Amino acid sequence: MYLKTIMIPKEKCYIANPNDSVKSVIDKLEHHGIDGMPVVSEGLYHGTVTRYSIFRHYFFKKDAQPREEFIENTRIKDILAIDEYSVTDESLFEESFLSLQDFPILSIINKNNEFLGVVTRFDVMEQFKSAFGMNQPGTRIAITSIDAEGRIKRLAQALQKYKLNAISFVTFDETDKMHRRMIVKVDNRNQKEIEKFTKYLAKNGFKVLDVQHN
Repeated sequence: MYLKTIMIPKEKCYIANPNDSVKSVIDKLEHHGIDGMPVVSEGLYHGTVTRYSIFRHYFFKKDAQPREEFIENTRIKDILAIDEYSVTDESLFEESFLSLQDFPILSIINKNNEFLGVVTRFDVMEQFKSAFGMNQPGTRIAITSIDAEGRIKRLAQALQKYKLNAISFVTFDETDKMHRRMIVKVDNRNQKEIEKFTKYLAKNGFKVLDVQHN
């Protein structure tokens, strides 16, 4: 899945202009309760201004000036640093995790540097929750298998055998060919069949690590 499929489109984003004063941007950040915003002019992306970048520029520059003078007279284009908060519209969903652990938004741009929208840490976490089926009630079954060949196919056949509806399926340990942990969440409606399913797995090359109903 491409990251752009969950982005907030540019029409709904809070943005700054390169010629905005630091004061006007601080006012926007305060008003909307956010930590940063894309800087855009005529559709082109210039970078992202953050509370921290403003703070850093003011306190660490050599020619210190009074605070009010700085925020009134300094333009945002004068304090933009090397951009660390943008990804292309071809970036995959999973590529956002490392970037979003340090900052809550990423700007999405195309190959022409045109601003398309933003993805927030909240948006990514919602997709992460969806991948684990956390938004729906069900039975979460954690299993492992030492048989590398055809294990996912056999798991799918077992689900079909007991007529269980899979809400989500996630695997771990992709570098280990022999041991792979898997979590499958199934609909809660038929607990008897779920019990039969887990017993079947235990007798057919799988080890059931944990079963939780929620």
